[in-house]
Amino acid sequence: MNNIVFMVAIGDRPEYRISKQSWGEWCEKNDCKLVVLDQEIFPQDKMFYNYQRYYMFHLLENEEFEYDRVLTVDCDTIIHPNAPNFFDITTRDKLYFVNDNGSYDWVLRGLEWYQKNLFKGVKVNFWEYGNSGFQLMSKKHKPFYDEMLELWDVKGKDIMNISDEYGLGKEQAVWNLMIRKHNIEYELLPYKWNMTCMPKKEILDNHLYSKLGWIYHFNGLEGKNQGFVSYCMERSYKYLYEENK
Repeated sequence: MNNIVFMVAIGDRPEYRISKQSWGEWCEKNDCKLVVLDQEIFPQDKMFYNYQRYYMFHLLENEEFEYDRVLTVDCDTIIHPNAPNFFDITTRDKLYFVNDNGSYDWVLRGLEWYQKNLFKGVKVNFWEYGNSGFQLMSKKHKPFYDEMLELWDVKGKDIMNISDEYGLGKEQAVWNLMIRKHNIEYELLPYKWNMTCMPKKEILDNHLYSKLGWIYHFNGLEGKNQGFVSYCMERSYKYLYEENK
């Protein structure tokens, strides 16, 4: 059985290097393969980079990778070196993700405006709203992700305009609404599998997060353009992979 971890990391930000290093080591230990999209398929002003992850199945097949199950994960994440193999404790029948409860303003505004403009009548319970930075699936889900690409072909300009006009996320709310529109069977995993918005939970100090879960998502941090994200990730990588080996 061939399992893939797929990541979009376009550009040379130092946090991308750290994330790839962490996931690469975990994949090697767990007999998985890390595949990184590091070149844009379309310029960012034509398609958001995060949305380009939905070409993953086509890219894997074009490169003739043998695969059964796929995790697509954000490039501002680190996985604990001793994290269990999530492929082994889930099934290929469901789509798995983790609830995003970092900012309900962000969640509810995104759902509201994309719903009004593109998904009339489609509803998402905010307590089951997923963070798209961890999507665990199998080959059976390829038709759904083809629907994501077809949506962009038809409504991509609208998605970009809505995102810009209302200051919304670039694909996460859309993905959540599409899951419900197409009645995709899903299951929420515990927070420990995608630990988002850690500053709001006050678990960054003294590496408290490392005692609470397995995948650390360094979003919701201030000072991203001043290097604070890469600083936190590098510090965490050294703690997990070097100091505590």
